[in-house]
Amino acid sequence: MALWNVISKLPPEVFHRFQTLYEPYLPVEVRHYLAEWMEQQPWGSVSTGCGDEALARNLLENMVAEMQNIAGQVGEGSFTAKLNKWASLLQEMQPLQLVQFVNSVLLRERELLQEVQQSSPRQEDVQVRRRLGELESLLQRIQLSSSERECYTAEEELLSPEYNKLQQFLNTWEPQRQECGPGLAEASSLLEQTQKLVLRSIQDWKRRLQLSGNGAVFEDNLGSVQDWCERLAVINCQLQQEVAKQGDAGTEMGTNLTVKLQALFGNLIRSSFLVEKHPPQVLKTQSKFSSSVRFLLGSRLSATGKPPLIRAVIITEQQARALGQHSNTHSDITGEITNNTGLLESNNSTKSTSATLRNMSLKKIKRSDRRGTESVTEEKFAVLFSADLSLVESKQIHPVQALSLPIVVIVHGSQDNNATATVLWDNAFSEVDRLPFHIPERVLWGAMCRTLDMKFTAEVQAPQGLCPEHFLFLAQKVFDEQTYSQDFSARMVSWSQFNKENLPGRTFTFWQWFDGVMELTKRHLKDYWNNGLILGFVSKQYSSYVLNCCENGTFLLRFSDSEIGGITIAWIDDSDTGGRQVYNVQPFTTKDLTIRSLGDRVRDIEQLLCLYPNQAKDQVFSRFYTKETKGKDGYLHAGVKTTVNGEQKSVLGPMMPGPMMHFVPECPTRPNILTGPDNINSFMPGFTMESDDFPDNSVFPSGDELIPSVQELEKMLSETMDTATNSPDLRY
Repeated sequence: MALWNVISKLPPEVFHRFQTLYEPYLPVEVRHYLAEWMEQQPWGSVSTGCGDEALARNLLENMVAEMQNIAGQVGEGSFTAKLNKWASLLQEMQPLQLVQFVNSVLLRERELLQEVQQSSPRQEDVQVRRRLGELESLLQRIQLSSSERECYTAEEELLSPEYNKLQQFLNTWEPQRQECGPGLAEASSLLEQTQKLVLRSIQDWKRRLQLSGNGAVFEDNLGSVQDWCERLAVINCQLQQEVAKQGDAGTEMGTNLTVKLQALFGNLIRSSFLVEKHPPQVLKTQSKFSSSVRFLLGSRLSATGKPPLIRAVIITEQQARALGQHSNTHSDITGEITNNTGLLESNNSTKSTSATLRNMSLKKIKRSDRRGTESVTEEKFAVLFSADLSLVESKQIHPVQALSLPIVVIVHGSQDNNATATVLWDNAFSEVDRLPFHIPERVLWGAMCRTLDMKFTAEVQAPQGLCPEHFLFLAQKVFDEQTYSQDFSARMVSWSQFNKENLPGRTFTFWQWFDGVMELTKRHLKDYWNNGLILGFVSKQYSSYVLNCCENGTFLLRFSDSEIGGITIAWIDDSDTGGRQVYNVQPFTTKDLTIRSLGDRVRDIEQLLCLYPNQAKDQVFSRFYTKETKGKDGYLHAGVKTTVNGEQKSVLGPMMPGPMMHFVPECPTRPNILTGPDNINSFMPGFTMESDDFPDNSVFPSGDELIPSVQELEKMLSETMDTATNSPDLRY
């Protein structure tokens, strides 16, 4: 169904919000009559570059033709005149401006529709509430019928022994008695159906909580689910009481109803015990962590005695599978968790019953035999929470268990990346009722794109997700195919391609590379990305193609292909051998950007004039420039500057009074950085300095005998610059 078909059926006050998106630039009627056609066009693939103007004009011409075609089908009249008028208005628009406007409005439509749908009651929730209302109404009728029967029984004792009065009572009471039995059977069936819906809501809540680990927006409706569970428990107990009141509870029908209701009640108790806050899914041994469990029937817990004790143990995947077969999971100790107990207590302010286990720590872990090429970061564990609960409606002790999401145990931070890949794949592609912890070995690339988009958007806190061009580049990377015409969405990508096999010609996997990009962007490039300054996921070939359509000095920022967590600058300029050439600066990593920000590095490189496609460098990057600082206590400021080949310059500070002199050499390789004694020794042979000799980022030797003459300094600089000539900074 077209997006506009959904929007047009919204209430008028809501629809008006969508209508105002088009005014006054484009008549909303154009959107209405071209709904399906507009949603099928590649608006997002058109940029403002010189190479895309023809595509934008083609889209505009096709749009006008569609309007004229609709006008021709309608026939003559005032409405046809309006259609032709709108077509004429379209012809007067600038193609690139129109494309940008339509693309932004379509994106905003989807965002608005999502907001509206999230603020509206979920269809499943409405269905549960309706069923509960029907069930409670039916129970009231049964209870009313039962009360009337009790009145008839009392009346029977007061009746005179006259036959006609006794017969009158029997004639009245018997239909009521016969009606009550089928009513209870109907109520128990309706209770079973309603409970299935509620338990499905619990499973849905668990699944959404798991997806939130990958960055999905999590809507917590556990308060409503708790209310439904409590109402189901009350109805179940009241129905059991009504069966007992029938007087034929010992009959076959009464026994079957009792067994059925008790089974439903037990299942409800077990399903109401769940993990509300899961342990970290990548868990490092000897590190502290916390978790919490919640019981949705806390109001029905017996008030006598101490609060129930919750215990947590770690189990293997095989032991988790055995839980469904009621096997003994504690026969083989998997690991030791300290501080693994807590009390299940009620909180009146939140109206919830929960237990939080704080300061837990996994002291050790026993790993099982791995299958084939499986690594330790692919092995899954889980924390099992258990308790014995007693409810006011039941004299029995109900053992309950809740299993955490899969956990990958690591012993060193270097394992975190691969462990995160295992968790990401499991969270994204597991099914609700799976056998722990089964996952598919291969998934559709389209599903993989949604997962990567979800994760990247959440980590970077981006207002918009990745675009089709980004997904095309990622597909080319993971499938090692450099085609631009193929649709990869129906292709299957395997776990091995994702994070077991190295990318062709590289020493890292696809996920290791993608995770490095996320980490770099999250730490140093978030504002640049969210302001649209980074093209990002594009290949070197694509960047060369678009830059060759631009003027000299035009540059773009893209993530490095060859290095994990690197971003490079590509720009177009004249070549030393004639013609023009696209240059690529050696990638900047987290270490580089910690020393000097990306904005300052862009400012440093004088060849960069205009950000692709046509934005002046200082206009878009000036907000990211660091304000220049002055030296303190009479010292000159020792700065850091990024240079590329052909741009090296030496800076010689003036001689200062006394036995001290500032000297800030330009580093011959990117970046120009003076970080400590080792650096200055490499620039100035013969100098031997300790860290205490570098106050306030200034460089000065201790002792008159170490002060070189101006001639000696110039000679040292000359030797350093000669060495720099043989240290290339650019990768072509």
